[in-house]
Amino acid sequence: MIAEPIDVAVGSGYFVGRVDEDAAAAFALATNDHNELYQTGRATPPLFTASLVLAASVESQHRGGEHQLVKDARGSVHGEHDVLFHQPVRPGMPLRWRANNHGVKQTKGGVVVTQRILVTDIEGTPLVEHFWSNFHIGGRVASDLGRSLMDHTFPDGARSRPIGSRTIPVARDQGFRYAGVSGDHAPHAMDDEMAREEGYPSKILQGMCTFGLCSGALVDIGAGGDVFRLRRLAGRFSAPAFPGCDLVVNAYDAGRTPEGNMAVAFDAVQTSEGIQTAVVKHGRAEFHPI
Repeated sequence: MIAEPIDVAVGSGYFVGRVDEDAAAAFALATNDHNELYQTGRATPPLFTASLVLAASVESQHRGGEHQLVKDARGSVHGEHDVLFHQPVRPGMPLRWRANNHGVKQTKGGVVVTQRILVTDIEGTPLVEHFWSNFHIGGRVASDLGRSLMDHTFPDGARSRPIGSRTIPVARDQGFRYAGVSGDHAPHAMDDEMAREEGYPSKILQGMCTFGLCSGALVDIGAGGDVFRLRRLAGRFSAPAFPGCDLVVNAYDAGRTPEGNMAVAFDAVQTSEGIQTAVVKHGRAEFHPI
């Protein structure tokens, strides 16, 4: 049950920037996405704006008192992410963005805190809308606050309708490549000892690195590489993904949205020493029809 809304006025200030063509191409290569649209400067990778908004997200966390609000957490990780694509973000465009509180929800395993980060053009036209959720492990809050997340639960019966699968090689230095293009130097992605202190056996990938690896496969499967048809990309990070271990993205027909867009359900798995682990669950991508 959602209680009174969290104060959406508490968040970051406005940030401004420009989409650099080379930065967009480098982001694509760092997430193993070889779509020629990015290398020829005709488009930007779907999640490129995540590299721009990270500072706003951190500022919003501090201003909103996220870590003071959540009690007894043993640590935090990127829990899930949902992105709406309203208009294309093209190389060379000047942009403006701001992060705001969106919602706080208690779960059995901890607390999910979500920020809404809206990226617009300079005139304020919405382009990309991120719903960035951090999971505070073992944390607790007095009550749920703010707004609920949009549903992207894997639909019943979708696994009987597979539409494609892609295997994405993951390099041992993948997390470092992603850090270089995104500014996301999460300690557990940069240092084995820091990762072990958080309970992982070794370095893990940043959540958005894993999501970026998935995005290229989904645009390929769902739209034949036409990123301009992508309208939504969502998923839950169910387990850490590790460098040096291939990622397999499996996609399924999930029908049509009320707006008539094609819906694709997906998950992503890694297999190590014969054990398969789902690292992204309840994935959903939506595409404008041709």
